[in-house]
Amino acid sequence: MSGRSPDEVTGAGPAPSVGDAGSARLAVALEAAQLGLWEWEPESGSVVWDPRSTVMFGFGDRAATGTVADVDASVDPRDRQRVHLAMQHAVATAGSIEVEFRTRWSDGSEHWVHARGQALVDTDGRVVRLVGTNADVTTAHADAQVRAADAAAMAGLVAVATDLGEAHTEAEVLQVVTDRGTPLLGAQAMGLALIDHDEPGVRTLATAFDAEFLADHAHLAPTVRLPLVDTAITGRAHFLADLAATVPEFPDAAAVYSRTGTEASAAVPLHGSGGSVVGALSVAFAEPHRWRPAERQLLEAFAALTSQALQRLSARAAESAAAARAARFTETLQKTLLTWTPPDDGGLQVAVRYVPAAHHTRVGGDWYDVFTTAGGVLNVVIGDVTGHDQQAAAAMAQLRNLLRGIAHSTDAGPAATLTALDRAIADLHVGVLATVVVAQVRRDVTGVRLLWANAGHPPPLLVDAPGAARYLDAESDLLLGLQPETARHEHEVDLPEGSTLVLCTDGLVERRSVHLQRGLDWLAVAASDLVRSGALPVADGVCDGLLELVGEDLEDDVALLALHVAAP
Repeated sequence: MSGRSPDEVTGAGPAPSVGDAGSARLAVALEAAQLGLWEWEPESGSVVWDPRSTVMFGFGDRAATGTVADVDASVDPRDRQRVHLAMQHAVATAGSIEVEFRTRWSDGSEHWVHARGQALVDTDGRVVRLVGTNADVTTAHADAQVRAADAAAMAGLVAVATDLGEAHTEAEVLQVVTDRGTPLLGAQAMGLALIDHDEPGVRTLATAFDAEFLADHAHLAPTVRLPLVDTAITGRAHFLADLAATVPEFPDAAAVYSRTGTEASAAVPLHGSGGSVVGALSVAFAEPHRWRPAERQLLEAFAALTSQALQRLSARAAESAAAARAARFTETLQKTLLTWTPPDDGGLQVAVRYVPAAHHTRVGGDWYDVFTTAGGVLNVVIGDVTGHDQQAAAAMAQLRNLLRGIAHSTDAGPAATLTALDRAIADLHVGVLATVVVAQVRRDVTGVRLLWANAGHPPPLLVDAPGAARYLDAESDLLLGLQPETARHEHEVDLPEGSTLVLCTDGLVERRSVHLQRGLDWLAVAASDLVRSGALPVADGVCDGLLELVGEDLEDDVALLALHVAAP
């Protein structure tokens, strides 16, 4: 150090007009701004720093040479070339210099310096020296790095939101919290505490600790004095820097934190619909931790995303449970309504089946019926009311009972029965649309005959004893509920010994994006194969075999009826 005065370093020389007062004011300004002064003479290579700059460059406890070599000795190797280029540019242009770089101190610590300066020239325009200031911006750089890290962490919540949106169970939500949250916060562990609706207290979900510990703490009573329990019950957030700050308010933390190696922790509430508290999100650190405002905001944002995922799961579970209850009620009602009377003719086998759709809400208006009229005529019926809900099931019950009453009281044929039913739908304001096949089985000395009428329903399928199948596809009439004056037509066919009649609703043969004819073709082949298989009794074998072939994943409910003409 040359010991030059600030006036000499700046090249300004003494200012007679201000005297010592000017130097004093400069010193005060430099002190207030925490600025150091420097001077560099390019021609001689001489570098002069004031004491404050000397400290910034790490020469507080070592001697400086007073040459440009001191710059190389102090500036981090990663920044040396950039500093030299800035100095050379200022000399070449007789302009200013502004550069920011890292310095390495003798203790190995890294510091940041912001240097600014101006080239001074002689009367010939030649640069004779550069003078300027140094500012220690280490803290500003650290703050900027923290802000950048905080911003990156907040940006990381986008991936968290995406993963949570794909979670379908509490376990999957917990996995996202653990996999995403732990590295995002630099924590040791994270977990959930959810209000237990079966008994007072909370259920805890975590993955970071040993299985025995997790089993011992799977349920915590409301009296357990732990931050996450208090947060889950009261909704108060806790940000605790170390164990010493935790135990006075939460004494049970002493044993629990000791066992898990936890020092610092936090717990923030999880909110359900309407703002109610449904649990807590907790985080643990193995070392003491100072909770910055940005970290608190990050954890609260993480908790909000977790709450949304849990609300979605809860809403889905509630919806599924409600739909299942409704489906069970409707299915029970429907099966209760679908009573039938087996024929007393030993030469006829009748089997019936009803299977609800795989989707809870699609139980509806399919039905079958088997009954004998007052005149002793066996009637078999298959029908389908439009709609898939409890209203459709109720409408089905009305139509089924109306049809039974009309057929029993009038002993009319199938066409007349459908005509009377269509008029009753209009006159009684039942307000439904339905497809129906009504068939009557009549036996006399010549054999067994089938009379049927079809109101817009898939045609009956007849399979003979050897297994040849054909549809009774005489043109069907308009479905019920549209035009009560529609003419209804009756058809007749012999039922040979060993033949099997199959009636079904469209749920058995109709599939989304597949033409109905393909389903009808499949049914003919499948029923034919089942008859040929020789399963006994034939009617039951055909029904069970068809349902086994279509499987459980039905898009619509199915009513199925098989009638087999056995030997008398």
